[in-house]
Amino acid sequence: MLCMEESVLEVNGMIDHYGWQRTNIKWHLNKNKGKKVRCKINSWGGSVNEAIAISKLFEEHGNVTVEFIGFCASAVTWMAFGAASIEIHEDSLWLCHKSSIPVEIYGSMNSDQIESTIKQLQNEKKSQDAIDLIIAKKYADKCAVKGKTIKDVFDLMKEERWIPADECLDWGFVDHIIPGINKVSNDFRNLMIENCVALKLPAPSFPVDSEPNNDGTNNSYLKKILDGLNAFVFSNKKETCSEDAQTNINSNKNQTMNKTFVAVNTLLAVEGLTENDGKVELTIEQMQKVCDAVKQGEVNKTTVDNAVTALDSISPNVKAIDGLTNKIHAVKALVNLIPSGTPAGNSIPKNTPEDKNYEDSKKDPVNHYFTEDED
Repeated sequence: MLCMEESVLEVNGMIDHYGWQRTNIKWHLNKNKGKKVRCKINSWGGSVNEAIAISKLFEEHGNVTVEFIGFCASAVTWMAFGAASIEIHEDSLWLCHKSSIPVEIYGSMNSDQIESTIKQLQNEKKSQDAIDLIIAKKYADKCAVKGKTIKDVFDLMKEERWIPADECLDWGFVDHIIPGINKVSNDFRNLMIENCVALKLPAPSFPVDSEPNNDGTNNSYLKKILDGLNAFVFSNKKETCSEDAQTNINSNKNQTMNKTFVAVNTLLAVEGLTENDGKVELTIEQMQKVCDAVKQGEVNKTTVDNAVTALDSISPNVKAIDGLTNKIHAVKALVNLIPSGTPAGNSIPKNTPEDKNYEDSKKDPVNHYFTEDED
């Protein structure tokens, strides 16, 4: 409840460089040092960087109460955790989700440019995973008293759904619910849905009465249009995270790229291997390549061993030499010592008894020709 001594700060709109910044909040908090400050927030979120800084300012002041009004989402939901107390109106809605960045890729690319873009997106993903982990820890620390784990928080972030005030209290994200229903005009509700669609946040569903809008139009017809728009935009929304939340946590904890295994990196055609807590990660395809290389290495070793055994059998001197290459050079040197020409033991001396057996054939002109040629 509002106390007379409280200074009220109303934060409506985005938390970014074009909306509410840390400088605006800091000015008001410094002006009210030692006093109670009630910060009424109605925002769809904004910059993670600004939200972290503002949350720290709340904490440093030490006496800030955040009051969520209407629809509050994204960064402002955990920005409030720096406050001493967090309240939410009974008819307010609250949403948390995984962080996102704009990705715009258009144009023709060659293979090198595609590969560069893939690496850039992979780096962006690692950054987003790190940011999500920081945010999830903030949520988990806040709702730890309710027995919620960081995995529970990641599951909720992936759902990207608006949750009512009582569920916020059950999770432990808020400390108190302010009772009572605030009457909101139909124009404001319609504007809320339009902004959610523009920001790619799930549009909240809420009852709409038959009260005409300020422009005199009947809301029932407008509601049908908005319902159709919501169904078109969000009914087929796909889940963007395919891994288990706990796996995401482990994959980012102490994650580095190990480039020391040069032979393995060359075999797999990668720059390095992802290392987590002293362990490297390989895909099934990469493991198959390593397995095939090991098998081929065993075959090659058997071939070398057989060659060494054959060379060692030539002489004790060759056997005493270390290394296959050195043994081959030694054998080559021995071969070079053998005189060139007819191998020893194969020549037949002239005028032997065998020559007399063929004395008649030597008279043949052809054989006689070859005999003369030999002389």
